Amino acid sequence: MLYLIGLGLWDENDLSLRAVDVMKKCDEIYAEFYTNKWLGNMQKLEELAGKKIKILKRTDVEDEMLTDKAKNNNIALLVPGDPLVATTHVQLMIDAKQKNVSTQVIHSSSIYTAVAETGLQLYKFGRTTTLTFIEKSFKPSSPYEVILENRKAGLHTLVLLDVKEEGRYMTIKDGIEVLIETGELLDMNTNIVACCQLGGNQKIKYGTMEKLAGDSDLESTPAVIIIPGRLHFKEEEALGIYQ
Repeated sequence: MLYLIGLGLWDENDLSLRAVDVMKKCDEIYAEFYTNKWLGNMQKLEELAGKKIKILKRTDVEDEMLTDKAKNNNIALLVPGDPLVATTHVQLMIDAKQKNVSTQVIHSSSIYTAVAETGLQLYKFGRTTTLTFIEKSFKPSSPYEVILENRKAGLHTLVLLDVKEEGRYMTIKDGIEVLIETGELLDMNTNIVACCQLGGNQKIKYGTMEKLAGDSDLESTPAVIIIPGRLHFKEEEALGIYQ
């Protein structure tokens, strides 16, 4: 069996009792932290599991090592947040199926539901997009296109901020700078919602890009930005809490 286990949004305390029980029964446990930042304690996580946990790089997860091991052993891969948010892990399920290896997903808290704490209604979110750091030879236009598409439909846009495998994390200020460079749709007077470390020592603030870019309370990571669409009066009332 190959188990895909969500670590949740914060630390080892977000693990479900079911997840802990499965980890204790597994022959080997692996974890990846390249899809998102995890803020827990590895020693405490290993104490819960009762065994050592090996951290994998992207290349290790994307080759056939895990599915090959799961042919004859119970293997667990621990993933920050919910296991199937990253397409990498959906591919693991596909690969396992092709090798007649059983899989089981143990879900956990996710950014996709945690953003409801802003007061924005979940069913009014459109497509999600990811902002990446702008490189000399790479300036993606897809985030701008997604925001434009959602805005036309009056929908909110969840903007995930870049996570680099070497441990570089995009802050709210970084994300605002990239958004401004991406296109002319947004400017520093655009109202956004900034969320840092949801599910833990979280910060949620609503205001103009100019105001939030200079807010020292919004320097922690992981973080996301929400571009609001057409607001219901109850959403406006809720956002007022965070101004």
